Amino acid sequence: MKTYKTFYPILLILLITLLPACELRMAPTEYWSKLFRTQTDSSYYQGKSENLANQIAKDIEDYEINKITVMDFVDEGNRTSILGEYLSSRIVEAFTDRSLFQDRIFHVTQKGEVNDVLQKLNLQHKYLYAKNDLETLGTSLNSQAILTGKITDLGTNIDMHLTLTDVVTGEVISSATQHVTRTKFAVEMLRQH
Repeated sequence: MKTYKTFYPILLILLITLLPACELRMAPTEYWSKLFRTQTDSSYYQGKSENLANQIAKDIEDYEINKITVMDFVDEGNRTSILGEYLSSRIVEAFTDRSLFQDRIFHVTQKGEVNDVLQKLNLQHKYLYAKNDLETLGTSLNSQAILTGKITDLGTNIDMHLTLTDVVTGEVISSATQHVTRTKFAVEMLRQH
């Protein structure tokens, strides 16, 4: 019993003196925060867009394409949602980011010009265009290729599929898909047109 009376006070003093040297961390580590993140942020979409832009650009290395037009992405009903507009803007940003493509420069048609030409030609944003519509768009926008996108809600995730088509031949030059986390926010943005 005497041992406990002397041992506990010494242990208590020892703990009190060591406590300032110890770091008590109550917050989850960065790994666990990423693992259990329920919502996505803009850097998440930026990363997905950069991955898609890199895949498309890698596939067109043999082509001499440097001027492209990015259409707003559509859903299964060929309607442009808020998510489609947002993701197409992120793709434009990725293609014009000089740090992503050191040896290549892409010129991207300004979105306002695209919408103006579509209105003049009485066309809508679509995933697939007829060859004559592609030629007309290419000539009107002074573009070599048209990048279209389709966003599909699969229930477990959302697929973002892009296709780059040559405006002269109508040939698909490149195609890429990324899976996007199906959050409440993304689904809501996909449903709003």
